[in-house]
Amino acid sequence: MMAGRVPAAKVSGPKGQPSRVGGARPSHLITTGGTGSIIDLPGMSVMVRNTDSWPLERAETIVEPRLLEKIRITLGPQVTALRTAPWDPQDNDDPWTRTGVPVSPFPGWVRCPACFRLGPLEPGQFDLVHRHGRRPDLAKYVHTTCQKQTTRATRNKRACLPARFLVACEAGHLDDFPYVDFVHQGSTDPCGGAKLVLRDSSSTQGPRVTIRCLECNASRNVSRASGKDGWAALPACRGRHPHLQRFEECGRNLRLMVLGASNLWFSVTASALHLPQSQTVADIVAANWDLLGQLPNAEVVGAIINGMDQLRSLRDTPGDQVWAAILHIRGQGGPVVTPPQADLLRAEWDLLSHPTTQRQDDDFRAVPTTNPAGYDNLLQQVVLVSRLREVQALLGFTRLNAPDRRELEPVNRLNLSRSSTPSWVPAFEQRGEGVFLELPEPRVQAWEQQVAEHPRIVAMQEAFRRWSANRDRPVDDTLPIPRFLLLHTLSHLLIRQVALECGYGSSSIRERIYVGTTAQPATGILLSTAASDSEGTLGGLVALGKPIHLKRLLDNALNDAQRCSSDPLCAEHVPEDPSETLHAAACHACLFASETSCEAGNRWLDRAVLVDLTHDSLAFLS
Repeated sequence: MMAGRVPAAKVSGPKGQPSRVGGARPSHLITTGGTGSIIDLPGMSVMVRNTDSWPLERAETIVEPRLLEKIRITLGPQVTALRTAPWDPQDNDDPWTRTGVPVSPFPGWVRCPACFRLGPLEPGQFDLVHRHGRRPDLAKYVHTTCQKQTTRATRNKRACLPARFLVACEAGHLDDFPYVDFVHQGSTDPCGGAKLVLRDSSSTQGPRVTIRCLECNASRNVSRASGKDGWAALPACRGRHPHLQRFEECGRNLRLMVLGASNLWFSVTASALHLPQSQTVADIVAANWDLLGQLPNAEVVGAIINGMDQLRSLRDTPGDQVWAAILHIRGQGGPVVTPPQADLLRAEWDLLSHPTTQRQDDDFRAVPTTNPAGYDNLLQQVVLVSRLREVQALLGFTRLNAPDRRELEPVNRLNLSRSSTPSWVPAFEQRGEGVFLELPEPRVQAWEQQVAEHPRIVAMQEAFRRWSANRDRPVDDTLPIPRFLLLHTLSHLLIRQVALECGYGSSSIRERIYVGTTAQPATGILLSTAASDSEGTLGGLVALGKPIHLKRLLDNALNDAQRCSSDPLCAEHVPEDPSETLHAAACHACLFASETSCEAGNRWLDRAVLVDLTHDSLAFLS
């Protein structure tokens, strides 16, 4: 749950008392609405504040050593924990313990829908009306002095609307639109407390949004601040970070932004699947040595194991056997710790491509199955993952420009806390199921060599260079573009087909692409779905991995890939200079998926690499 700490004048109760104003799912606070993002609530919009203000006494620790090690490599060795968002006990009436993730009203300007008055959130003019109890989402700001609502009680007045315009700069700073300066064309409030109104109107040239000062009758159209030259009508950036509640020196040109724009916030996340380690008692004891190594005698072993969820794999093991393993490791001077692999995907690929019953537990079960008839040229093997656990952590975020695929240190990545060396990062875990598809490596390698000089592949490589140059990034020469195009296109085709039959929405099905490196190639796709419930999901996705069902899905997917409702424009599309589009024959009608499903932002897609659209040797299945 979320709550906003608002000034005492805007809420009833003791000074500084927080008020609950809404709720959000734990996954939402990591992927699409985390720290620094603007969340739309029914009666207002708010910004999630920095993690320094999160009450950690209500945040649980998530154990995932591989992911934690990757984050420590990126953010520094001072990071010691992955924590959930603070939870909110619904049965507790203490207003302080009902506080979850702190938020602040943002933008700081609102508009009255009755009289069109535009102004900052100041007590006496715009006040918070909060309905305490079971409906915190009904909190709203009302125009207390509205002359068109004088007959209404304050709590019954219409909710004010967040001002729709913001400004941002390339460094990631975000601020309220400078309405007073803008309407007076650079003068700093010459009216001594300007009274502004914002009106919408339409014309033959499109919608017009006009801001007018009631004191001096000055007015200006917001369109003057839009476009590539709109910065000239705006002041220089003040360097504001509203989620950190501080300013820093900047002075860059500002860009007009609209509240709710998709490029206001891009998460920088890292995720990892739980991989079971060796199931010997000694290995489990060594992995939990910080806890078990401190036990004084054998009598307390059973109580500790039964009381700790992370030790549930030892509950069927006799206590004397566990104690013997503790004494053995203690006699060696402690466990020999092998650091986890820095490459999260390589360890996952090694296990998924070689599933074994020796490495399974309650959070990971993978069993190979028979390939569907007629697809041995496309698939090396199919693995049904009936149980999986994924942990996803938020490391930071960017504005205006999205980070590249799995990029953890993009340019202008913004911190979640005031400190540049956080001791923890927010995360969430989900349990679910999946289907893993491995393509034949020798055939993929031969195809890569065959199409390396194909005009479509060369065009994608050139577009990638332009894309990187426009963002001041070095070109990633390690990305095997033909291989990634093939795997990613097949993944999206299957996501669309699976969503029609498995009972899960397409936005809840996620992909995980394994392409490896030149030295250690990989050629696999994991399609999975997960839920925050400890029991995971219901098995509908795994059932579709069985040969009879998977054959039907592949038949339909490849048949759909042959045509698109936007053809021939879609099929013939190839990025040409100066375009930096990183897809070819792909669009919303045929391949694009939701941002929660695609790990590459709908880049690197082309139907022509999988099926024969060009009538030459490009298609893998030609």
